[in-house]
Amino acid sequence: MEAIRLDQNGIYINGKYQTLLASSLFYFRIPRERWNDRMKLLKTAGYQAIDVYFPWNYHETAPDVWDFEGNKDVESFLKLAAENELFVIARPGPYICSEWDGGAIPAWLSEKKVAVRQDDPGFLSEMRNWYAHILPVLSKYQIGQQGTIICMQIENELDFYRCTSPVSYMEKLKKMAEEFGMTVPLFYCCGQNDLLRGGGLTPDLYTAYNVYSDGKNPDLEERAIHLYHAVQERSMPFLVTETNREHSYLKRLLACGAKLLSPYNQTAGSTMDFYNGITNWGTEENPVALMASDYDFRSMIGSAGECNEQIYQARLLAGLIRSLGESLATAKPGFHSELSVQSEGQINRKVPFLKLKEGELMELSNLERKQVITVHTEKDSFVVDMKPLETRLLPWNFHIGRECVIRHSNYEIGWISQQKDRTKVCLYGEGLLDCLLDGAEGSSRIQKEMEEEEIVFSYGAVDFVAGSREHMGAARIPGLPDLACLPEEQKDDGKEVTLYVGEAQLTKENSIKAEIAPMESLGQYRGIGCYDVTLAADGEYLIAGAADLLTIRNQKSCETLYSNGNCLRRFFKKGEVQLQTEIWGHSNFDDIRCKSLQMGSLKGISKLMRITRREDISESWLFDLDEGAFSETCFFRHSPYNTIMGIDGYNRAASPLKTIYSRFVVSDKDEDALFLHFEKADCLIAVYVNNSLVSMVQKDDPYVDLSAFAGSGRIELTVRILRRYYTDLAGRVTLLGGKTIKECTYSELLPQAAKAFRNVELPLRLQKGENRFLKLQMQTDKKEVKLFFKGKDLKLTVYAGGHVAGRILLQEENMPVVAGGNRDVVYLCGEWCGDVTIWCQATGERPVLEDLRMAEYSSLQKN
Repeated sequence: MEAIRLDQNGIYINGKYQTLLASSLFYFRIPRERWNDRMKLLKTAGYQAIDVYFPWNYHETAPDVWDFEGNKDVESFLKLAAENELFVIARPGPYICSEWDGGAIPAWLSEKKVAVRQDDPGFLSEMRNWYAHILPVLSKYQIGQQGTIICMQIENELDFYRCTSPVSYMEKLKKMAEEFGMTVPLFYCCGQNDLLRGGGLTPDLYTAYNVYSDGKNPDLEERAIHLYHAVQERSMPFLVTETNREHSYLKRLLACGAKLLSPYNQTAGSTMDFYNGITNWGTEENPVALMASDYDFRSMIGSAGECNEQIYQARLLAGLIRSLGESLATAKPGFHSELSVQSEGQINRKVPFLKLKEGELMELSNLERKQVITVHTEKDSFVVDMKPLETRLLPWNFHIGRECVIRHSNYEIGWISQQKDRTKVCLYGEGLLDCLLDGAEGSSRIQKEMEEEEIVFSYGAVDFVAGSREHMGAARIPGLPDLACLPEEQKDDGKEVTLYVGEAQLTKENSIKAEIAPMESLGQYRGIGCYDVTLAADGEYLIAGAADLLTIRNQKSCETLYSNGNCLRRFFKKGEVQLQTEIWGHSNFDDIRCKSLQMGSLKGISKLMRITRREDISESWLFDLDEGAFSETCFFRHSPYNTIMGIDGYNRAASPLKTIYSRFVVSDKDEDALFLHFEKADCLIAVYVNNSLVSMVQKDDPYVDLSAFAGSGRIELTVRILRRYYTDLAGRVTLLGGKTIKECTYSELLPQAAKAFRNVELPLRLQKGENRFLKLQMQTDKKEVKLFFKGKDLKLTVYAGGHVAGRILLQEENMPVVAGGNRDVVYLCGEWCGDVTIWCQATGERPVLEDLRMAEYSSLQKN
């Protein structure tokens, strides 16, 4: 018997087709002490599978330094999954996205100039080393062997990335996986459903889709049916590897033929130990967003194991899936032309019917406010009283056993169970129950108001019980564990926290004399670094490549800000200057709008230059209209007929407006650094030196490093500009020359708490630039705990259980948004709460910690 097979009928596991509900369950975001609890919670919710990323840089912490112990013990995690009878969808990358540091691509690969995620020998060699460490473990825990891994994903959302040869690249990864013993089906996922650029033409590689949209999207069904037919033509099932977390949304996909429903991050967690990512969820003006430590997107299971109302819907959907078994797992979607639906507000434009052997399930989605929807059939009509953003899978000519047919119903089926010679059916919904039954006893229209929690009635050998979604979801469901309590009963926020404050010492570890370079070039890939330099003279200095959180100390001044990997100019007094740089995270997504969002961007600082010369070169450029496309080389056509004008001086009623400028500049031999700066850069600008492209200009960092030409005398600058309108400005153009400050003392910076602590009451006010430590005392009974912070102009780093449990940034000025979860929350495993300390770093003008609250959460599952 085949352990696992994917075909056009569905997902075949251990002798039967199955519809799978899968939740993300990330061992790297959940303390090891809670792995088993989260798995059991998912079983209580009715989920049969988990999807699991395996982050490369979580295990290879430095070049060829590997760690699979403690919270990184993959083998123990997979054993637990098998013990809990949860199927595993393994996703070892190399890239995982997941708002994780670098998307799990190790930062030193970029420092070594490796072409990541390409059919490149250097990258494939590094990949083989990763696979050599992770795949033997995954291979051991495949279904049919010692575990429950049913399939493995190759790469991740490659269609978002500029891979030059996706098919050959994916072919090599697939072959590599097979060489390391992976025999389960291998698949790839399309992040934006671009099959061709996601690797979809790779032979013998299954297709899966990530399907996201606004939950109010009325055209989801049309899109999903299109994807369903695209894979059916290739004899594959419709697999949804990531999607929205609402079960109403999952029902819509199920009605369109999806056989794997895997809502992303349905089980939340917390990003610990400096593995936060940065991503492009910011504003239009500044697209950067720092990812919060709390990784909870209104997940069904929160980071402390607390559940929301979605668990009721999950249990009822799981009850339906279990009850209908292979019939649902092989069902095909279709449409009915004779049906009409009337509503005042927006509903799904296409109304699909899922065709089972028992009958059909009609999908109806209310996409607006609470409303009553009328369904007209050929013979009669019925109304459906629906909540906002509610989806129902309504039975249609649906056979319950041999003697009962539900012709139509405005309530959904939650589960069906056989009890000796009788069948019991759970129905759930809101408002008046309207159910037309037919069969051996004739036609019977059941219309009952929901005056009590449950309505019970019978038709022949079938007993019906009906109630609200919340009531029936909380009640006993055949095959699922019972709930120990209701979600609203889990939280206890009446707990007190005692605080003690002490001095913080910032100690320097692994100090080296080095040339100024990014942190990764100096061997540090996460955490905080410190560049100590001695300046010989007062003056204006340019700091290049500054990222992420930068604290600048010179004499008695202190400034903390966020920098996007761009250039900064500051006036320093001679003497000691300290530049502290904290890596919030490497970008988990490739976005060209600013330097820090480009995959492969580095952290720290790349150059420090004392500016000795400033030359305004905004005027006196030779000018012409530009006809060609931007290319690697460009030759300006010098002519006595060229106009001489300023860089923003040309006015023409054309769009787009393409112009080209040229002039000669001189860099004296006493300069070893040279930068070109555009004041505005509201247009697309390409800079050439001596006819060769040097750089495109970034709007958020309009500096171009020309240091390769510093001290070389006379050079030709050519600037090509593409404007939408002539009013789009490059701005004042300045040439900056100077001398590089090359040497520094570089150290890893580690905060240490002083031994003496004293009791303190909040609010706690700090001085600008000050550092303090807080020690927490609390009683938790080893439960799940969340800390809630309120304050401003502070960065808080919480240490517990041998981990950096979380980082909180309570500052808005000079900082990007914090996104991805609750910015002011840190989760603590109860076992960690005996020794909790918080490094408080003043980052703004008026730093204050105003409030700190603690909440405990009990488990929803029975022991």
